[in-house]
Amino acid sequence: MAASVFHVFRTRSPKSMLIAMFCVTFAFFFVVATFQGYTVNTLQAVQLQLRQNRLERLNAELTRSMRNKTLHTMCAGDPARGDVWKLAEPDTVFHQIIVDEQRKFLYCYVPKVACSNWKRVIKYIQGSLTDINTEVKMDHKKDLVFLDSFSQEEIDIKLKTYFKFMFVRNPIARLVSAYRNKFRENIVSFHKRYGVPIVRKYRKNVNNDVKGDDVTFEEFIRYLLDTDTSNMDMHWRPMNELCQPCAVNYDFIGSFEYLSVDANEVLKTIGAESDTFFPQRQRWYKPTTQQKISDEMSSVSLYYLQQLVEKYLVDFIMFGYPPPSLKPIVAGEEE
Repeated sequence: MAASVFHVFRTRSPKSMLIAMFCVTFAFFFVVATFQGYTVNTLQAVQLQLRQNRLERLNAELTRSMRNKTLHTMCAGDPARGDVWKLAEPDTVFHQIIVDEQRKFLYCYVPKVACSNWKRVIKYIQGSLTDINTEVKMDHKKDLVFLDSFSQEEIDIKLKTYFKFMFVRNPIARLVSAYRNKFRENIVSFHKRYGVPIVRKYRKNVNNDVKGDDVTFEEFIRYLLDTDTSNMDMHWRPMNELCQPCAVNYDFIGSFEYLSVDANEVLKTIGAESDTFFPQRQRWYKPTTQQKISDEMSSVSLYYLQQLVEKYLVDFIMFGYPPPSLKPIVAGEEE
């Protein structure tokens, strides 16, 4: 095209030159207008994203502030406040707390609250994992040091001087996630240990060849209601019992709902290397969406759901989560 225009100019015909100048001018303004439009749209998109990020940070900070105030009020009358040795089972919380002596932090992990990714991060910054995005099933014990491996004197020192953090999640969402993971996926160990007894206890006319791989959500809820929380598996034991926030007095309690913001805040606080980031969930992980939660909830009698909320009431109140609406879900109704 440039050669053609140059040839037109060489003809020195006024009419041809006028046409050529018009074409060049039109092309120039078209390019400028397109570029300006692209720049404006891009700038607007960036500004919108910045506003959204800022709003998310503010919401996360407000949520943490409200949670901290609630915790302070609820823990005020707890005899074990600040003294884990007054707990009935101190080893339970020590077994949940991962230790990093180099960076001086303690992380109490709660199953179904992104704990696999937190363990991935910890292994990465400690050097036992070379690629933070490696696609491998997490070994939840290997290369990790837990607080229960130290003496009482060492535990006391670490609890007083180390940065302590944990993450929480809406109790209902956490239970749905645990149920779908352990009973809807091919995890035979959980099917045999929990699924078979649950089916035999809560289902009529059961065959002898029960596999425990078809537990319904209502059957799972009934099992939880009949089980003392102290005897529960860690995947559905109340979060407050696993990490004992009144006795441990955590410096930071983040939430699954603001995971990205809160995780980045923790990474900065513990002094993680600049190339460290909180990874995305693994590709095989099946997220628990609000629709899936609603579907499971709608399959359970309101009678059992009310009891379930009461069973996990401390988690709801302590960590600032409103109890779910217990009205029947009508098809087509907005949530």
